Amino acid sequence: MEKQMESACGAGAHEMMIGTFVGLDGVIRSKAVPGAREAAFASSGMGASPTWAVFCPDNAIAFTDKLSVVGDWRLVADRSMERSLGEGIVWAPTDLRTQDGSPSPYCPREALRRVVHKAEGMGYSALFGFEFEFYLLDNAGVTEQDVTSEQWGAYGADSFLERSEFFARLQDMCAESGIPLEQMHCEYDHCQLEISTAPDEPLRAADTAVLTKMVIKRAAHMFGKKVSFSPKPFLGLSGNGGHIHCSITHEGEPIFSTGHGPHALTKRGCSAIAGIESHVVELSALYAGSPVSQLRLSPDSWSGAAVCWGLENREAAIRFCAATPGNPHGANVELKCGDLSANPYYALACILGSSIDGIDRSMELLPEITVNPSTMPQEERERYRVSRLPSTYDEVTEAFAQSSFAKELLGEDVVEADLAIRRLMSRTYGSRSDQDCADVMRYAW
Repeated sequence: MEKQMESACGAGAHEMMIGTFVGLDGVIRSKAVPGAREAAFASSGMGASPTWAVFCPDNAIAFTDKLSVVGDWRLVADRSMERSLGEGIVWAPTDLRTQDGSPSPYCPREALRRVVHKAEGMGYSALFGFEFEFYLLDNAGVTEQDVTSEQWGAYGADSFLERSEFFARLQDMCAESGIPLEQMHCEYDHCQLEISTAPDEPLRAADTAVLTKMVIKRAAHMFGKKVSFSPKPFLGLSGNGGHIHCSITHEGEPIFSTGHGPHALTKRGCSAIAGIESHVVELSALYAGSPVSQLRLSPDSWSGAAVCWGLENREAAIRFCAATPGNPHGANVELKCGDLSANPYYALACILGSSIDGIDRSMELLPEITVNPSTMPQEERERYRVSRLPSTYDEVTEAFAQSSFAKELLGEDVVEADLAIRRLMSRTYGSRSDQDCADVMRYAW
């Protein structure tokens, strides 16, 4: 496989390799080597301080007793996922390893592998696809007034055609990089675009999500543009989601269709959705964990702020997509409440891990919500157990801190590191205005 990939990327022809690591803050960081050093990058790796696990989106470091200036880890490039970025540059994701070559407990790719391995041991396999919302901006200093003053049609053909050169270049770059691009359009907000990628097996899907964000930024740079993936780059605009679609099979049979439950759900499919729903609050720190994520997650904004599920319900945290002629990939669930500040490896591990937990414990699926949850009377919301996701950063932190499931799924080290980041961010930004936070975080991801 490695030799095939070397051939596909033009082995020996590229000038450098960039290897990426995504931290708990969701920021993509990297080391790069000359082309002649690629083999070393994939064997002994490149050095990284243990503090890489507790970098924050504003570049602060949440030092802990375990993670300090002392020590060294290795970023080891996975050449099986090597892809071209054009202009003589190739990309590869990296695994975080200790000096003796064993996986670091803070390696997000290894965390996802563990969950996948557990699922496969129970006969389950999953596919994941991503949606990427982003603002394409003229320069780093644009204001909200600059953005909203542009002529714009929500989902408009004119808005798309005015940006057709960018979309065409992005399409070509995705093809060159092996990204399975599915669709592109102009979103609801001014200057907001969206693309989506085809479903793939978990690790490859998460790797591709990292690569896709890099390619979008490279394409924008060629046109003198800036990209914001921030959940809330401007207070008066909707903000960006990072929706994740998941389908699961058991011994080759889809669990979200072919059954006798609602919308042809199987018993396992019902329990899988119940598992995702039961853990979504405590795992919000990993799905939408940035200091500005809760500014996006509000009712009546199509952000999935309500803890419930429903067929094609865009206000529900979990939107169900049934197997119909209009759904060529088959039935799947969409996590709508996530955003692109999330580490994709941990996000997929949480979705799959929650699903398997629901199945393993035969969780009962709560009633489907078929209306906008915010229009339901309070008594009805209580009866159907519909609640809102935590509305503040500190509420998300507290829910995560109390999660025994997160510790079991990802390990206590990861949970402690994420809490260290969150508590530092709370101390830093807790007394600052929403506007200040949006400004600081606009280009963090």
